[in-house]
Amino acid sequence: MAEKKYSLSLEQLNSLVSDAVATAIRKLDNVEIIDDTAAEPETGKTAIEVGEMDSKQYQEAMDTMARNRGAGDEPKVGIFWYNATRKELFGVVTHKRTDYLKPNAGGGLITCSEMHEDVWKKELRRQKYHGDGTGPYKGEYQMKPRGHVFYQPADDQYIIAVGTWIDESPEAIEQIIDEFDLPREKTIVKKASHWDIGQTWASTD
Repeated sequence: MAEKKYSLSLEQLNSLVSDAVATAIRKLDNVEIIDDTAAEPETGKTAIEVGEMDSKQYQEAMDTMARNRGAGDEPKVGIFWYNATRKELFGVVTHKRTDYLKPNAGGGLITCSEMHEDVWKKELRRQKYHGDGTGPYKGEYQMKPRGHVFYQPADDQYIIAVGTWIDESPEAIEQIIDEFDLPREKTIVKKASHWDIGQTWASTD
């Protein structure tokens, strides 16, 4: 009678061997498995060299970091919204004032190029498609308290432009000053109808 032959794939063979080893280990007590095989780099990835900085590289790195120390606290311009219920800013867009070499807004003012309505649309889409749909971006952008921070080079002054909503939420001023790193002695708050709740370009033209 001819001997019966069996065919096994390499994957099936590995599975049988693994099961046999596991069964044998379960019959033993106090067994510690030590993996002394060297880790192999992932296929297709180039190994990253690890070494020491030479003295020149080190000095250049230290000089660069020294020049940037404190730069994060530079006064900024930009836009924001305010959640009066939670008493916190949201949708903040900031740019360092020194990023702009000359006025880029009407009247000789400096501010960011981003506009409330554009930022709102993008954040609303992101909130809808990349989250669970919950978040601060609900309804129209002009229906939430909002404001703009400008810099006026002629007077070396920062202007926090807001609507009349600030009368009900005066605590927001301190948050804006802190968020935009504004120098108190050079900062003023101005109310204007454009930033009133419900006002848009069409309604204030």
